[in-house]
Amino acid sequence: MPFSRIALPAGKTVDFRQRLSTLLHQTLVDFFDVPQDDCFQLFDEYAPGLRVFSRDYLGGPRSEGFIWFHITAGRPRSTEQKHLFYQQLSQRLSTELQVRPEDVMITLSFSQPEDWSFASGSPFNLTQEKSQ
Repeated sequence: MPFSRIALPAGKTVDFRQRLSTLLHQTLVDFFDVPQDDCFQLFDEYAPGLRVFSRDYLGGPRSEGFIWFHITAGRPRSTEQKHLFYQQLSQRLSTELQVRPEDVMITLSFSQPEDWSFASGSPFNLTQEKSQ
């Protein structure tokens, strides 16, 4: 049940955002144990000057094409699973959208089932997910 916020520079095309969305979701399905129909994403686009980031801290050099993925998920994943997800997403973005690997930053947060309500003010129920 991940929720992804994707921060990117303003001016990307609808096609770019759609392809990025598809690549992110398919990588979550393939390497992060996410159900195919569990897709919740929010794009945040920033005009020049509204993103402040280090060009070289722990990576880089980052360019104006820098994209930050912040993903909040339910249950934690193993270190191996996280690392494989990072690698595969970066590789797919590079291959499919020509996004420089140095311009891909990913942060993960995890929460408890009681921290989610998917609709109608009802708390998330683990038995619902297992039956789907």
